[in-house]
This record gives sequence, C-alpha cells and structure tokens, in this order.
Amino acid sequence: MIKRTVTYVVLQYLLCLCIFLCIQKPLFLLFNWNHGASACTFHDLAAIYYHGFALDAATAGYLTVFPWLLLLAHLIFPAFNPRRFIIVYDACIATLLAVVTLADACLYEFWEFKLDATVFFYLNDPKNAFASVSGWYILIRSIAIVLLAVVVYFVLTLPANRIKFQPAPCDKRVSSLLIMLLLGGCLFGTIRGVRIWPNTPGRAFYSKTAFHNHAALNPLFNIAYTSMQTEKFDKQFQFFTQEKCEQIYAPLFPRQGKTKHILRTTRPNILVIVLEGFGACFIEELGGLKEVGPNISRISKESVNFTQCYCSSFRTDRGIVAALSGYLGQPTTSIMRYSHKIQSLPGLPKTLKKYGYKTEVLYASDMTFFNMSDYFISAGHDKLISQNDFPRSLRTVKWGVPDHEAFNWLYQDILQKQEHREEPWYTTFLTLSSHTPFDVPYHKLDDEKLNAFAYTDSCLNDFVERIKKTPAWDNLLLLCTADHGFNHREITSPDFPHIPMLLSGGAITEPCRIDALMSQTDLPATLLGQLDIPHEEFIFSRDVLADTYTYPFAFNTFNNGFNFRDSTGCTVYDNVANEALTGPDERREETGKAILQTLYKDLSKR
Repeated sequence: MIKRTVTYVVLQYLLCLCIFLCIQKPLFLLFNWNHGASACTFHDLAAIYYHGFALDAATAGYLTVFPWLLLLAHLIFPAFNPRRFIIVYDACIATLLAVVTLADACLYEFWEFKLDATVFFYLNDPKNAFASVSGWYILIRSIAIVLLAVVVYFVLTLPANRIKFQPAPCDKRVSSLLIMLLLGGCLFGTIRGVRIWPNTPGRAFYSKTAFHNHAALNPLFNIAYTSMQTEKFDKQFQFFTQEKCEQIYAPLFPRQGKTKHILRTTRPNILVIVLEGFGACFIEELGGLKEVGPNISRISKESVNFTQCYCSSFRTDRGIVAALSGYLGQPTTSIMRYSHKIQSLPGLPKTLKKYGYKTEVLYASDMTFFNMSDYFISAGHDKLISQNDFPRSLRTVKWGVPDHEAFNWLYQDILQKQEHREEPWYTTFLTLSSHTPFDVPYHKLDDEKLNAFAYTDSCLNDFVERIKKTPAWDNLLLLCTADHGFNHREITSPDFPHIPMLLSGGAITEPCRIDALMSQTDLPATLLGQLDIPHEEFIFSRDVLADTYTYPFAFNTFNNGFNFRDSTGCTVYDNVANEALTGPDERREETGKAILQTLYKDLSKR
C-alpha cells in the first residue's frame, strides 16, 4: 500500500510541476509574443525556466499537500476512502490553474505586470474591469479556460484513476506512517526552498528586462503570496479626520527652496555606499564605541558630516527604499513586496539618468531576495552586479562575497570608468558582511558582532585611501550612510535609528559638521538640491541645506510603531498599545500619527 501511496504523491507533484513548465509558461510566452517574447533568445528562454523553477516547484508542492494529507488520513484511518475527495480536489485545481494561467497570459498585455492579489480588487467592479475588451474577447477566453481545465483535469486524475488505495497491513502501519511523514518533509522542503530565507516572488527576478522576470514568475505563487501580504492600507492608522491630518501634515515637508551649495561642481560622479546595519553606536564621532568604527570617525572629520541623521525603519528593504526613493518605511509592511507599487516610486538613479548619468548597483549577494532586483531596476539602475558576477571562489561567506572583495571590484570599476571617460556616473553599493552570522575574514575584536562591523569599517577605509590616490577622486562625491541602525538594545530604543550620513570626495568644497536633525529619506532631496535638479516627486524628502528647512525632525518606524524626534525630544509610540512607550508628548504624537496616516493613504494609491 505504501509503495502505491508514495508513487501517487510523487506523480501528483510531478504532474503539477509539468503543468507549469509545459503549459503555463509556453502559453504566457505565446500570448505575449508581441510584448517581449519574440525578442527572447534561446539563452533568455533557458534563463526564464531556470530562474522560475524554484517557484514552480514550490507551487507544485503546495498543490500536493492536500492529497498528501488525505492519504495520511487514509493510512491512520483505513476505513476512510480518499479517492472521491482527490477527484473533487483535482477538478477544483484544474479549474483554478486554467483560470490563473489564461488570465495571467491575457491580462499581461494590458497591465504589464504579473497577476497578483490586486486582481481581487478589480473583480469587485467587473463592469469596469472588462470595459476595455469586447464580448467576443471574453467569450473566446472563457471557452479556452474550459478547454484548458478539461485537459488539466484529465492529466491530474491519471494517477488516481490507475492506482488503487488499499489499507496498509497492521504490522507495516508504523513504518508506512514514518515514510509518509518523511515524504511530507520533502514537500515542505520544495515549498520553502533550501536557502537562508523562504521563497518569495523576488526569487524569479534576475534580469533588468522586466518581461523576463514576469515570464519566470509563477502566477499562482504570486497571487497566493501577495494575497497574504495585501492589506487595505487606506483604512489603517485613521487617527484624525482628513482635514485635521492635512492641517498637521502640511508644514512638515516644504517645497524646494534655495539651497546652500557645498560642492565644487553640479555634475560630480556619485557613489552611494550603504553600510549594512552600521548604526551610530559603532562610531565614536557620533557618540558610539571607539574601537569598532575608527576609520569612519576619521573620514567623517574630513567630510560634510550630518551628525543627526536617523534611519527610516528597521529592515534593509525599507532602508534602501528610504535612501534611494525618499519613501518612508512602513511599520506593518514593506512596499518592496509589491512589484506594481515600487514601479510608481521615484528613484535617485532614475532622476539622475535624465541628466546624463549612467547608473549601476553593486550588491555582492543574491539580488532576488525580497524583490531587491525588481526594486533596483524600477529605481533606475541600468546595470545590476550581484554575487553571480563574481567567481564562485570568492563567494566565501554565507551571504555571498565578503566586503573587501566587493570594495575591490568597485575600485577597479571606477578606474575603468575613469580610463574610458564614462562620465557622469552613479553607483549604489550595499555592503553585506556586517550582517548575521557575522562570518568575516577578520579577527581584530573578540566579539564576533563588533568584529564584523570593524571589518567593514576597515574595508571602507582601504577603499577610500586607494581611490584618493587616483584622478577619479577629484570629481567624486562619496555619500556614505547605513540602511538602518543596529539592534544594540532594541529597535524601539530612541538610540536605534541614529545612523551616519556623510559626503566626502574631491567634489566637496570643505569639511564641515551639520548638526540639524534629519531623516534618511532626506538624502535624495538634499543631494539633488546640490545638483540643482528638481525633486518635487520625492514627496517625503526634504533638502536639509535649503532655506525652506525650518522644522528639523526625524521620523522612524518599527514593527507597528514609530518614533518622532524634534528639538523638544523623542516620542516612541506603540500603535498596538495605542500609547507612548517613552517621551509622551501630545504634539510629537500627533505629528507622528499625521505622517503615518498620510503615508498609508499614499501607499494605498500606488
């Protein structure tokens, strides 16, 4: 009995997988032949299948769980006959797969993004949802769905119709149960994946050509994932009436004003280095530890040092969006999860491209993690450099390539640009070594966490000292910051959000300290202000050096909470408890709530 049961589960899984590989993907490419598929080479098609396989395998695993549970119940309760339930389940799955496959393939030419949970919002208004297509179009697609459902049902029921399910002998029931549990573990492995983090839609995003990513992404997986993440954002954090919210919010983010210039040129080459988790607690110049970041402390004295900068949130996905798009971090979600929403965000490299900049991003890890590649492309990076661009011999740490090798690549890349006179250019570089598990080729300090940060500090210093000796330094603007603070105490601590923000390089006029309170989201407006480039689309970003910057404050979010800091103090507010954890103050609480309410209203519209 157990042999037949295992055979059925394996066949069910393989058939589901084959449906995705042999039906879903070919139909998507065929229906969108004139929207990107015709330009695909054999190598492109192979890459689409390769990068999409993990999510296809995971979705096939999800679809096989229910039959596995039915057969497990049959094993424990021999009188239970699972065949009827399996046949009904296969009929439901066949219908679901047919609808999702053809809807995804047909709608892509109109939406130009992959089918996800937003389809449910359109179904609330079917009249408008189908207003742009004819009755014949709907009829033909409906017939196609029925025909496809029949074909898929026939394929899925082949094992159930040919395999007889019989009770296991009493003396073999325990061993059969163990085998079934082992098989369930294998299913779980295909669903979760074998990497550090669970599978997400970002696993399929590998190319700067959006169509390739969308063709690789399994639509059923994307719908299920985004359905779990989708919330009614405009209904959250309704603290005030709209009129009162606007009254409190209006003075906080002023229009573009006249700025104080601190650069020698308005078109420098720009390098933005984002240090993983490098909070101010590691930098003596900012009141932190002396032995961890001595080089950043020294470099900051030679730079334009913004001493009171605070990160926007507590995770890298929020911090990167805050730094490059000037978009506030959300306490209950991350906009990076939603491909169609991040496409509407402004981006620092996207804006600079309009003024002749060539753009790229370096992250020597797996860029498919958490939709990062999708965001980097949407933000305007033309070239993406990940761990896949390094030899395997250099991927010596858990997250990918250690920082000293990545900095070396960056150094060589800048020299090459200088040699070929590729100017102006813009590069984003995210470090990764100062991230758990802190496995670094460096042993200065005994504490492994502190040692990892000291290592990144050393790598940064070596890079700066090397690039200083080249002609590239003269026209270089190096902006160094962090994606978020470090959990030295806890993320709700008022000290957690404090991060470095400094401008260095030959492009600055002279070193100075700027002690005005500011947020990480102010980076785009402040930088673009120095380049005399408009930045109104960065709605949550302020030019700290402009004459309109009259109310300095910093806003930071943590898991369903926020803290708001101005010259009067800092209030840490818990949205669940609906009270201030520290520093209660009516004005600061109301201001933070107005920002949060406005943020989620904007998030719902994107």
